Amino acid sequence: MEDQIKFQDSKALIFKLGQIEYGIHISQVVSIERMQTISITPYPNRPPHVLGVTTIRSVVTPIVDIRAALTGVSLKQADVTRIIIVKVFDKEIGLVVDDATDVLELPAESIEHTNLLEINDASYLLGVSKLENRLVILLDIEKLLDDTMNLDELKQMIETFINTKEVAES
Repeated sequence: MEDQIKFQDSKALIFKLGQIEYGIHISQVVSIERMQTISITPYPNRPPHVLGVTTIRSVVTPIVDIRAALTGVSLKQADVTRIIIVKVFDKEIGLVVDDATDVLELPAESIEHTNLLEINDASYLLGVSKLENRLVILLDIEKLLDDTMNLDELKQMIETFINTKEVAES
């Protein structure tokens, strides 16, 4: 029940994967970057949805194709493709999305917590917000990342990348 409280009368960043809109709590968002301005360094032996790592404002950040993590289908890059930098587990992680559209206030009465969200495989789904002519699926980004990838492996990937870079520069 604590997870559901996260979105009551609070703001969410809305992003799109295809035509579906998703929301994550604004407090987890560090920044939104244009995909075209980011250079991603591929990393060997990584899951297909982990695109690699990059450095944003001097922070080494793994980049995850969130559509591939959710559906197994990779994102097709376009001019509106964005990377949402989120802070989870004391690490910054970049989420590649089709578009980051807006920040919305989500009144508690607009959020519905359905029985479909109790499925163990979808523990990262917090609810659905009904706003005028829109439905926004609300995500617990920490659980989503934890469910779709080995976060310890991801943290190790970052540390290895940093150590390799420091050795190369010395």
